[in-house]
Amino acid sequence: VVLEGRRVVNNIERSASLFLVKNLFSLLLSVFSAVSFLTYPLEPAQVSLIAMFTIGIPGFLLALEPNYVRIEGNFLKKVLLRALTDVLAVGALVICGEVFGLSDGDIATAATMLLAVVGFMILIRISKPLTKMKYAIILVNIAGLIFCGIFLKQLFALSDMSRICVLLMIVFAFAAESIFRNLSILGAFLERKTGALKEKIREKRGI
Repeated sequence: VVLEGRRVVNNIERSASLFLVKNLFSLLLSVFSAVSFLTYPLEPAQVSLIAMFTIGIPGFLLALEPNYVRIEGNFLKKVLLRALTDVLAVGALVICGEVFGLSDGDIATAATMLLAVVGFMILIRISKPLTKMKYAIILVNIAGLIFCGIFLKQLFALSDMSRICVLLMIVFAFAAESIFRNLSILGAFLERKTGALKEKIREKRGI
């Protein structure tokens, strides 16, 4: 019973984190666009492309996997850190695109590809420890995304990217990994400080 409970909770948490990251990202990016007076960079078709290959298909397949690891960690904190990583990376890309005078189509395509890269980074992270089945799921979805990006560009509102766009996408893809790592370190530090403060308060109250 305990093992089955762990499997259900762990798989739900893993799949739900993928979906919640997308929703939180969309909310935060909308706020960012409103505050900065910049156009929302993504079209619905582009969001659908990202969601299909980094959330929908892998989330469904991973939910069927046996998972008996002990339940631990802060679910909402992990989701928020991943969403913030996406927003910071895409927001910086949009601002740089505006500075370089790139077209809205170029910026939207670069933002889509950047989100796809970050999405697969998150997918790999939550899939650890990686097995042959997980490797197969990730590689098949990467291949599907590449296929759609090459042969179904018009369907998903993608355009050919300029060299500057490609360079910006690569730079911010590497930056996104660093952002996520540093946000995780900051989150762990704040959690330790908060825990220590709570312990001091309990000691003073004699609890």
